[in-house]
Amino acid sequence: MNARTVRSAAAGLPGLCLCLGLAAGAHAITTRQFKLDSAGVLSDGKLEGTAVLSSGAVVPSVGTRRIALPNVAVARSLLPRADGTALIGSGNDGKIWKLSGDTASVFAETKEALVTALAAGPDGGVFAGTMPKGKIFAIDRQGKARVFAQPEGAEHVWALAYDAKRALLFAGTGPQGKVFAVDKQGKVEEYYSGGGQSHVMALALAANGALYAGTADDALLLRIDGPGRADVVYDFEGNEVTALALLDGRIAVAANQFPKPPKKPTSDVKKDDDKSEDKSDTSKDAPKPGTGELWVVQASGQARKLWTSSEGHITAVQWADQERVYAATGKGGRIYRVEQDGTSALWIDVEERQVLDMDLTGKDPLFVTGDAGAAYRVLPGPASEALWTSKVLDARFLSRWGALHWRGEGKLSLQTRSGNTDKPDERWSEWSSVLSAPGPIRSPSGRFLQIRARLDARAPSILYAVTAYYLPGNQPTSLKDISVKPTPPKGGAEDAPSTLYRIEWKIDNPDDDKLRYRLYQRPEGKPDFRPILRESEILTRTNYEWSTDGVPDGYYRVRIDASDELDNPARSALVQRAESEPFLLDNHPPHIEGLRYERGRVAGVALDTLGPISSLELAVDAQDFVPFYPQDDLFDTAREPFELELKDLTKGRHAVAVRTRDARNNATTAEIWIDVK
Repeated sequence: MNARTVRSAAAGLPGLCLCLGLAAGAHAITTRQFKLDSAGVLSDGKLEGTAVLSSGAVVPSVGTRRIALPNVAVARSLLPRADGTALIGSGNDGKIWKLSGDTASVFAETKEALVTALAAGPDGGVFAGTMPKGKIFAIDRQGKARVFAQPEGAEHVWALAYDAKRALLFAGTGPQGKVFAVDKQGKVEEYYSGGGQSHVMALALAANGALYAGTADDALLLRIDGPGRADVVYDFEGNEVTALALLDGRIAVAANQFPKPPKKPTSDVKKDDDKSEDKSDTSKDAPKPGTGELWVVQASGQARKLWTSSEGHITAVQWADQERVYAATGKGGRIYRVEQDGTSALWIDVEERQVLDMDLTGKDPLFVTGDAGAAYRVLPGPASEALWTSKVLDARFLSRWGALHWRGEGKLSLQTRSGNTDKPDERWSEWSSVLSAPGPIRSPSGRFLQIRARLDARAPSILYAVTAYYLPGNQPTSLKDISVKPTPPKGGAEDAPSTLYRIEWKIDNPDDDKLRYRLYQRPEGKPDFRPILRESEILTRTNYEWSTDGVPDGYYRVRIDASDELDNPARSALVQRAESEPFLLDNHPPHIEGLRYERGRVAGVALDTLGPISSLELAVDAQDFVPFYPQDDLFDTAREPFELELKDLTKGRHAVAVRTRDARNNATTAEIWIDVK
């Protein structure tokens, strides 16, 4: 089968119709639109000093400044210090980095795979929890690290909390779900036993000395009032409580649901070999994305779900003030600010996949990331430049851009750029000149479009929605797999002859135009196609029942013309043609000439116009037909002489019938009477 486009669009495209009523799903070259007007769609863009409110609006936010941590895969834990510096626990080499201003340097080394938790200790010292050997390090002011404790059975130290009043360090561990208390000499005692839980993932120490713990696998919030004295405050949906934050008796809780429980570490690590190197990649041990819920538990024990993160689990929480909570996510590198009424804002969005720890309320707000490891400073006041950039918008085909409309408040300016690759690169156009009011898009035609909005942070502005109109070029349809086969009559056998032929074909219709099909036929060897359908008959399905009554026998080809004229103006409509392979049209049965009986034999000739003859059968006295062969034993021509000896016939008069068929299963029968003496 070959195919070709025989009529294409005239030069130029019709003018754009900027009608809001034309939906993006319209067919053909009707004007389409990208409509960005919901929190989910706006959040898919890139935020630089902007935030997306859950109500569906972009507003100025805070700026950030990235501080690289060389060769760090995961920045897992963060500890701000009174002197303005901050410590960052990292992997895959278990280093603790010191951040002074925007300068990061190695402060201490544990030689473990990952520093999972940090806590301020007495006299300016620091405690660090590690994995996969469950060691706790004490680090002095000069950065000298020593093994302080190694709780029995612990392979992960997930959380640390230091109680200065009692000079006790609490450690939440796995895989036995225990909390250990370590005194100032490093003596370890079991403070809480797992209770069926695999891990204690989070700890928070209240002013009254109560210790709160979040667990996996059943996402429990526990209050531990003393050794072995634990009560379940709340049993959350999900399988992991990852983070806790206390404020005036209220507890912000991150409760996550993962597809599978956290993978338990292997048990073949030599716990007593402090010098052995663990080569595991801790970036792979980071929690797999799930879904998360932010809850607030009152001092009375009453719990209320505040917010749900459907795009990823919650990795860290912190009270912003009395009315708002920050929640960081483990997918997309985002921090949300959640109000007490449940509304939220996508407050910070960075390139890294995970935000793993944060302190956004201190003098120098910070957060750290995983995949890859980095530290970010949150700049004071509104961002100096507030930008929102849409995701790459795909028009599917080379398109001509129309107008750019938007709704908002305050001073807004928008730009666009376009290209033909799904990721912007040097082959894309530069950002267009600025539009300060809705108007024509100033980027060249292309398949992909991106929109950037600049908001004025000094005189607060809001962007509610953006709509970009475009006109895609008309796309040709591909025709393939044309088949023409006889259709047996209703109620007839599968191989019963019929003059009805079923024509079927497949299409590739990239722009989903409504298509009209015209069908033609021609005898093989003849140049001209003749229409099968009347011009008034509009065929839109991909099959047709063709009655071939009155069409001479022979080999034919069928041609199909697929036109998108029903959805496109005449000058832009495209027609695609394709022809079938030759097929046999044979509606006439063969016949038998010279049927006779001589010297005990029946003889004759089976003849067909096209051939070949496909079978011969004999019946005597209306009994069953029995097959027999022609004289040369081969059914391979349109003329087959036959001669067959009749044996064992009784004397008297007999009826003899011979039936023959052609390749199309058309059949005919001839009869004679014979006398046997």
